[in-house]
Order: sequence, then C-alpha cells, then structure tokens
Amino acid sequence: MVGILVTGASGCTGMGVLHYLNAKGYSNIFGMVRKSPTDPIQGVKYVIGDLTDKQSIINILKENEIDTIWHLAAAVHRNVKKKDFNKVNFEGTNNVIQAAIDYKIKHIIFASTTAVYGKIIESPAKENHRLKPRGLYADSKLNSEILIKIMCEENGIKGSILRIPLILGKHDRHFYPVVSKLVKVNIMPILGNSKHEVSIVHPYDIGQAFEILTKNGSDEIECYNIVSCNRSFKDLILVMEEHLVGKKRFKYNLPYPIFYVAVWMFERIHWFVSPRKQPLINREYARMVGKEWIFATDKLERLGYTPMMNLEEIVKDTVFDELYPVP
Repeated sequence: MVGILVTGASGCTGMGVLHYLNAKGYSNIFGMVRKSPTDPIQGVKYVIGDLTDKQSIINILKENEIDTIWHLAAAVHRNVKKKDFNKVNFEGTNNVIQAAIDYKIKHIIFASTTAVYGKIIESPAKENHRLKPRGLYADSKLNSEILIKIMCEENGIKGSILRIPLILGKHDRHFYPVVSKLVKVNIMPILGNSKHEVSIVHPYDIGQAFEILTKNGSDEIECYNIVSCNRSFKDLILVMEEHLVGKKRFKYNLPYPIFYVAVWMFERIHWFVSPRKQPLINREYARMVGKEWIFATDKLERLGYTPMMNLEEIVKDTVFDELYPVP
C-alpha cells in the first residue's frame, strides 16, 4: 500500500483506527478531517476535507500518494438533522467513490452498521440475514452499501463492507455520555432480559479488520460482521459502573416493552419540538440495547480476524483518560 486515507479521523472510531495503524508501524497514514485537530495523533498526516464537497476529496487524492481509502466518516444519530443522513452518508459516500474512480484508488473499505439487518430473526445474525433497516441512519447505510457494490464492481475497485455493532472506546460521543451519567447517579436500569447479550466492538478491532480486508479481502465486494465480544447488557453496565464509581450496585430491571414505549413517546415529543433533528435516543437504539443483538463473525475469522479487546479492556479505554495501548 502506498498510503491509506482514513475518513472520519476525528471521531471515536477514526482515532482508534489511526492509533492501531501507528502501533502496527504504518508510516503513510492520512486522516481526513473537516478542521485541524487540537490534539493530533503523532505520525498521522491530517488533510482537510468534507464528504459533501467532492472537490475537497479530489484535492486530497491529487496532492497525496494514496491508493487505499478506509471510509469511516458518517452522520450518526445524536441530534443530527434528518436531511444530513442522506447528504453525508449516501451522497458523501458517492463523492468518495467518484473521486476514487478519478484517481484510480485500488481499495475501498466501507464502515457500515449491523442496523441494516433491522429486527434480528436468527441469532447470531450472519451476513446473509434478511436486510430490513428501520431508521434514517440504517437506511442511508444500506443505500451506501448498494452504491459501493455497484460502483466498485463497475470500475474494478477492490472493496469490502464491514458491518459494525455497538462501538465503545475512547471519545465515544453516543452511548457512553448518556449511560455514564445514569450510572454515576445509580439510575441506570438493566434493559430487557438481564441475560440477553449485545455485540460490542472496539476501534482497535475495527482497524485490524480493515487491515485484514485490505490485504486478504475477496476480489468481489463482500460484507462482513465484526465483534470484539458478546456480553450481557447487565455485565456491560456493571463493569462500567465498577470503573466509574468503584463498586457494583443493585440494578433494577426495566422490561423491554416499557422501555420501548418510553423511547417511542420520547421520539414523538422530540419530533414535535425539534422536527428537523434526530432525537438523542430512538427505537433503533432501543432494539439494539434492549433485545438480544449479537452477530456471527465466522466469515471475517476465516480471513484471519481474532478479537484483541475484551469487555474489561474496552471499558477501561472508554472510561479512563489514559490511552489503552494497542495489544
């Protein structure tokens, strides 16, 4: 590889992937950001670009030696304007592909989401599970998957699609900020069945998967699930609580139907008060943490993937200021 361009380099996943690349000795790493970071990662060459501005992506590829794109950037929930899911995730992905075609990029690896499966019928869900996304974010990701497959195959670009479940790691802006506040004041319930499991992934493992797919991925555009660990939602909350407050406390159970209805009501109120923005939590999130939500990784494992991060390590990296070293 001449050089790797990582889009979304200022996000939780992007920063974790860049740390992974650094730890593995990669020297020609480019991190695409909308503005220069205040705390840059040593060894990363930051380039200014915007998914919604195709010319900015063209300029990056024109001015730098890059042959591989790891496309991580996306609009993800948390008060995102409704129109931005399509504009950033779908149209932005189209801009990346079009620029890649113009500059003869060899590989594109795309970060999608397990939310494209919708309600899980067969657990753990495999890549051939029925696709029935529910929500603007999941819809935009599935449409982007279809676009990647068509455009890359038509233009001879080798590519892969990585479907990612709940991401936890340093600088997480979605799950941890909400849950940590509830945990600290001891009002975080166990959602749904206390024994149901949730698939969790750390950015280091995402970096490993992207590396494997770049080196060993199929010549055809294939989809792969990734997971660092499957643990019960109760275990996740208790381990997080132990590191946040130093002990495990009594937890009450909130039945899934009640939780789901409460989130639905919150959504309705939010749409009325702020109709242009996505609510902080929605029914898509409710299904993800309140029901069994696990995914098979056999397909990725056959290419050489082995998870590096367990629940304890993931929570430590998420909770503490110190950067957890790449294993």
